[in-house]
Amino acid sequence: MKGFLGTLAGKSVFLAEKLLHYNASSFPGKLVLKLFPNYLKKIKYPELVIMVTGSCGKGSTTSIIAEALRAGGKTVAHNLEGSNLLNGVASTVIKNVSFSGKMKQDVLVLETDERYLKFITRYIEPDFLVINNITRDQPPRQGDFDIVFEEILKAIPEKTHLIVNGDDPITRRFSLYTDNKISYFGIDRCFMSYDTEPDDVRDQNYCPRCNTRLEYKYRHYGSVGDFKCPGCGFSRDNIDYAVTAVDPESREITINKSQKLNANELILFNLYNIAAAYSVLSLSGEDSLKTAAAISKTHIQNKIYKEITKNGRKYTALNCKAENNATYNLAVISAALDKSPKTIVLGLREISRRYNFFDLSWLYDINFEMLVDENLENVVCAGPYRYDFAVRMIMAGVDKDKIIILNDLDNAGEVFDKQTKGNVYGILNFDYIDPFINSVNKIE
Repeated sequence: MKGFLGTLAGKSVFLAEKLLHYNASSFPGKLVLKLFPNYLKKIKYPELVIMVTGSCGKGSTTSIIAEALRAGGKTVAHNLEGSNLLNGVASTVIKNVSFSGKMKQDVLVLETDERYLKFITRYIEPDFLVINNITRDQPPRQGDFDIVFEEILKAIPEKTHLIVNGDDPITRRFSLYTDNKISYFGIDRCFMSYDTEPDDVRDQNYCPRCNTRLEYKYRHYGSVGDFKCPGCGFSRDNIDYAVTAVDPESREITINKSQKLNANELILFNLYNIAAAYSVLSLSGEDSLKTAAAISKTHIQNKIYKEITKNGRKYTALNCKAENNATYNLAVISAALDKSPKTIVLGLREISRRYNFFDLSWLYDINFEMLVDENLENVVCAGPYRYDFAVRMIMAGVDKDKIIILNDLDNAGEVFDKQTKGNVYGILNFDYIDPFINSVNKIE
C-alpha cells in the first residue's frame, strides 16, 4: 500500500510541475523518500540494471548505452537529466513505474554520483557497474581521490559485475579489494598517446600493491595509459575490450582488432565512453554488430562537444568540468594536436553549481604549457575569473600581448572573427558553452 501511495504522490508532483511549467527533476523523488523512506525497496526493477559511476563521463556513457539499447528494440528507463543522487534516481523510478510497483521497461540505466552510489545500491543492485575513472575532482568537496575510491568500494554489491577502466591504475585497484567479477576496457597506443612524461598531474605514481614507482610504455593523460610495476607486476593487462586502432581521418575505431565502428567525435574521453558502453552492452548479451551500428550513430551532446565552421575557420566547444584537471587536460591535448594556427578561449561563470566553493588551485594542475608553441596565436580569457586564467597562461609561457580579456562571452563573435587567428578552441565550463556557441553562430 505504501508503495502505491508513494507512486501516486510522486506522479502527482510530476503532473503539477508539468502544469506549472516547472522543472525540478529530483523534487518528486525527494518528497516521496521523505514520506516513504523505503519506497525504492518496494519496486520491481527490470531484469537488467546498469549503473555508471566515476569522476567524469558518466552522463555521456549512460546516454550511449541507452541510445544503443533503444536502437536494438529495448525499452529503457534512464535518468537523462543527470540527476544522479538518490532523489534524482527515485524520480526516474517514479516516472517509469506503474501503480502496481513494477517498472515497465526492459532495462534501467542510471548515471550515479560516485560519492552517493552507496545510498543508491542500498536499494537498487545493478547487474553491471561501469567505473569510468577516478581522478582529482572537485577537491573542496571530494578531498583526495583515495576517498572517492573507498566510497565506491563500499557501495559495490556482492553479485554486481564490474566493468572497469583497465588503463587507470586507480580503478585497476578494485581487483585488489573485491572478489566481484571484473571486465576491463581500455585504449591501445594511438595518435593521441605520448611517450614522454608530461607535466600534468599523475595521481597514481606508485604501485598500490608494493609501492614501487610505476613504469609506462605510453600515457593518454595523467596516470592513465599502459603501466606496469617492475616490482610485483601490477599492470594494465588482460584488457577484455580494447580500442586497438583509431583512424583520425575516417574517425573509425576498431575494438579487439575486429569490430569496427564510428566515433563521430574523435576525442579521447569520447573513445573511453564508447569503449565502456560497448563493453557493458556486449556483456549483457547484445549483438556486437548491432551494438557497433547503434553506437556509430550516437553523438556527444552539443553542450559537451560541438564543431562549427565559419569563414573557413573551425570553432570547437569543449565542455570541461571545473575543478577537474583530467577533463581540462584531455581538452588541452585535443587542441594541442591541431598543429595549425589556433586561438584558445578560456572561462567560466561559476566554479560549482552545487557548492559555494571558490577554489582555483586546480588551474595549476592543468598542463596549459602543452599549448604554448609557434601555432598559438591568441588566448581569450573571459568571465569573472578572466584574470586568474590570464595569470595562469602567462605562467605557462604565453606572451601577454597575445591575451585578450573579455568581461564575458556574450556577443564575443566579433572579437573571435576580427581580433584572433586560426581555429578556435573554447575550453570552457558548462555555463559558458552556450554563450560561446551563440556568439560563433552570429558571425556572418
